Amino acid sequence: MNMNSLLSISKSGMNGLQKSMDVVSNNIANVNTVGYKSRDTSFQELLNNQTTAQEVTLSPQAANTALNEGLEVNQENINFAQGSLQNTASPYDMAIEGQGFFGVYDQNNNLLLTRDGDFHRNGNGELVNQQGYRLSIDASVPQNRWPKGNVRIDSNGSINVQDGERTVQVGRIPLYSPNNTNDLQALGNNLYRVTAGAQLNTAFNGGLGSIQQYHLENSTVDLSDSMSNMIITQRAYGLNAKAVQATDDMLSVVNKFSE
Repeated sequence: MNMNSLLSISKSGMNGLQKSMDVVSNNIANVNTVGYKSRDTSFQELLNNQTTAQEVTLSPQAANTALNEGLEVNQENINFAQGSLQNTASPYDMAIEGQGFFGVYDQNNNLLLTRDGDFHRNGNGELVNQQGYRLSIDASVPQNRWPKGNVRIDSNGSINVQDGERTVQVGRIPLYSPNNTNDLQALGNNLYRVTAGAQLNTAFNGGLGSIQQYHLENSTVDLSDSMSNMIITQRAYGLNAKAVQATDDMLSVVNKFSE
């Protein structure tokens, strides 16, 4: 293995660990973000099997030896585990117990999915999230015509308003879920897009989970684990940096004697 290969291996290690540090830092920054799902990275070893006859010095079996070429970040995984719930005072705060997602429509009327149930009513009377995206509702009464009164959202998504002596059902909130969470593409702001061609399931009446009014879902970030991962990643990065420095020093010695 030549010096350039050593430099390449250490460089790939530093690049992969930098990506891992970015993920860990993002998790720590979002430890208190409503509905945030923590991320983690997995690494893949890079191998090169193109050994030459000159490199086969021990035995014929050595021809199948794989040479390490460093590593790369294989993928970033999202932990869709259920987060704990916290009580709130707003009737439009909702959390999901189960595998489902709320649906929201962006400014281009594209359906996006989220676990962030921090909703409020805008100036048009519509239920929207913090980005102003409309919550997907099967409304039996237009939202700007809902009667004034106490709002009750049942676990099956039914929205009811107490109007004097009567209770009016004004709509239902559906939940969505893809067949495979790997079909979700993270867009930021706790929003996900379902990849083209993936099947999206829709359910009313608790088929994909129950809705808890006056609750919000906490993030799934474990702060102690994230801090430990940050320290481990920093130490590993430092070791790779020292390997690069040592290789560079050896190259300097070799170049001096070759002059």
